[in-house]
Amino acid sequence: MPLLQSSHWPFLIDVYFFLGGLAGGAFVIATVANLLNPRRYADVVRVGYYLALAALIPCPIILIVDLGVPSRFINMVLNFNVRSPMSMGAWALLLFSICAGLTALFQFLEDTGRGRDLSGPKRTAGVVGAFFGFFLAAYPGVLLGATARPLWTNGHLLGALFLAVGASTGAAAIALIVAALRGGARDVLGRLSTTLVVALVVQLVALGLFVVSVRASGSPASLHALGLILGGSYSALFWLGAVLVGSVAPLLLGFVSMRRQSAGLAALASILVLVGGFLVKTVIMAVRKFTTYMPAMSKKLRI
Repeated sequence: MPLLQSSHWPFLIDVYFFLGGLAGGAFVIATVANLLNPRRYADVVRVGYYLALAALIPCPIILIVDLGVPSRFINMVLNFNVRSPMSMGAWALLLFSICAGLTALFQFLEDTGRGRDLSGPKRTAGVVGAFFGFFLAAYPGVLLGATARPLWTNGHLLGALFLAVGASTGAAAIALIVAALRGGARDVLGRLSTTLVVALVVQLVALGLFVVSVRASGSPASLHALGLILGGSYSALFWLGAVLVGSVAPLLLGFVSMRRQSAGLAALASILVLVGGFLVKTVIMAVRKFTTYMPAMSKKLRI
């Protein structure tokens, strides 16, 4: 896989990575709920599929804005290349969008009584889309690892970390909406709280292993960038925002919500997780301007 080099990824790309991960996580959770018990978890399925489509809608627009002209995005789709992370990402976004659109359509037809038994097609689209949802959630971490930025190339678990963030934010967004809809069923909120807790634990473990892998690399540029996160200009945003407020606090609230099954606690924990998930990705992306590229690399993004 060729290394990528792009020194001017704007804030919009941070938003794209966040929304893509959230959409993938919400879609997968909705699909699992639909396979387990579509009646019992009807709210989770409904909210998850609608939410996935809503979060996806801005993504191609953001990519087109970042690329400058629509023809570049179309070119990435038409010129399929398994060795190009950008091409693979564009195709994953396209195929996942189709599946998300179909499941949301089937769900809408069921909700409005305009369709007969659509459980089979919805289940099929959900299973196929779940594969691309996993890919889309983890893809930004893999893409960053394919760049010439030392922090990202030496952080070997970025894909797993971004996947965990996608799962936690997807579960949080579903729980927040379900809690707002008449408080949601207690057993459903309990299941969502359990999913949220598991995702947060995996997220914290992946974050810790990411730090360990960067330290183990011994790369001066990587250690410098990591120092900015752990004890430099981004440390307050990282420790207080991403870790304490966005991960540890909702994790504790999640444990309590699993027992008390409170809509208020679930909503509060969900909001904190959404904030924390966005900060985790944003902080890791933000240090790019303080690191240098590896030598002898092209100055253009190769796709």
